[in-house]
Amino acid sequence: MSRQLFVALRAIAPAMVLCVGCASIDAFSATPRTACAGDAVTVTWVANGDVTISAEPAVSDIGPKASSGSQRFIVDRDTRFTLKATRLFSCKTTEADVAVAPPSREYGGVAACSSAERTIALTVPLAEGQVSSALKVSSVTNVNARPIVLAKGSVRATIPARGHSAAFDREPVAGTWTLRADLAPGESCEDALRLMASRLTFRVGFGCGQ
Repeated sequence: MSRQLFVALRAIAPAMVLCVGCASIDAFSATPRTACAGDAVTVTWVANGDVTISAEPAVSDIGPKASSGSQRFIVDRDTRFTLKATRLFSCKTTEADVAVAPPSREYGGVAACSSAERTIALTVPLAEGQVSSALKVSSVTNVNARPIVLAKGSVRATIPARGHSAAFDREPVAGTWTLRADLAPGESCEDALRLMASRLTFRVGFGCGQ
């Protein structure tokens, strides 16, 4: 019986060794996710194993890195960063994308409705982890099928359904945007939220520079 147990343990020992200290990736990010050409993007990672960071298209100073860290890279166009961690016979990879000055992007989310104020409202904070501080507004479009009041800082504009506004031109995209839509006469919160799938959305066109 003891000999059989010894043979069985020897049979499973290699599998046990292979599972010890396997490569893993605990965190990987690139911020801001939307940038201007020439911006510095901060890539942060935490991994277990031998780490290599690559980029497509290539950027300077990529290659082998410490198992955890943070580094800034200059991007000139849409860039995909890839983290690869290897250890023993295991390998893990993950990716993080950065978009450089896209023509436009939609922002929004689930709105809240107030029967007392008869409004549907939403606050959309765009931090510098999401958009570069160099990005400026080139256009704003109300994507909703009803008029909205859009505000950011001291700028405020009423935009018709599917309409556009130039009120925010050259304003920084980063910051806190608020959207508000009034309920129609006799319309309940439940009816309004159902018609708009509970969301308020607006589209921002981007530009870089002054």
